[in-house]
Amino acid sequence: MDYKHAISVRYSCRSYLPQELPASAVERLKASIAEYNLLSGLHIQLIQNSDEAFGKLSKSYGMFSGVRHYLAMVGRSNGIHEKEKIGYYGEKLVLEATEYGLGTCWVAGTYNKEACVCQLEPREELYCVIAIGIPAPKTSFKDKLIKGMIRTKKKSLEELYEKHGPVPDWFLQGIETVQAAPSAMNKQPVKFSYKEAGPEALPTAHGWIISNKYGMEQIDLGIAKLHFEIGAADAEWEWED
Repeated sequence: MDYKHAISVRYSCRSYLPQELPASAVERLKASIAEYNLLSGLHIQLIQNSDEAFGKLSKSYGMFSGVRHYLAMVGRSNGIHEKEKIGYYGEKLVLEATEYGLGTCWVAGTYNKEACVCQLEPREELYCVIAIGIPAPKTSFKDKLIKGMIRTKKKSLEELYEKHGPVPDWFLQGIETVQAAPSAMNKQPVKFSYKEAGPEALPTAHGWIISNKYGMEQIDLGIAKLHFEIGAADAEWEWED
């Protein structure tokens, strides 16, 4: 899986063709979902052929069109690091779907949560969804407008990490990949730092949120951490506890 390529071509798709998902993509996505649920303890679900959450009476009316499929990002209520895991594994599925030729978009508030048909076990909750499907052949004016707004608001590399002296190339490559990460309202509320290797320890990176105003920042952190790992994949390092 070429995650770096997926990052370079991924965009927040809001207009879809009302068609079935390709069977091969569904099979591979379901296999990944099963693996990531086992690793994380999440309960991510692929919902197909259900447009109620994005219908005319939903909060998304006018924001999305043709959405019939989505990933329901379900986890334990008040679970430790649950939102961060939602972001990390959800974005991994987003990038995989991108490589399968599908469009995706993280959706936190502009959908009808009560109309989602996902299954919730006791003490579970639906944190957000990810729209997924075959992109409409022509990018809509709406998509172009939002994409243009996002492009002008991206933070600089220097705003995404703390400087305490020089940092290695692999760390900067991680930060460059973080810069391309999606986030709620494009706030990019994350920051990273670097710590040199010790006598018997690898160099470390640390990531954290710089605000918690909207309740989605921990999800953004999980997304950003995955991007950092992808960008810095060629080096030996580890996350700071």
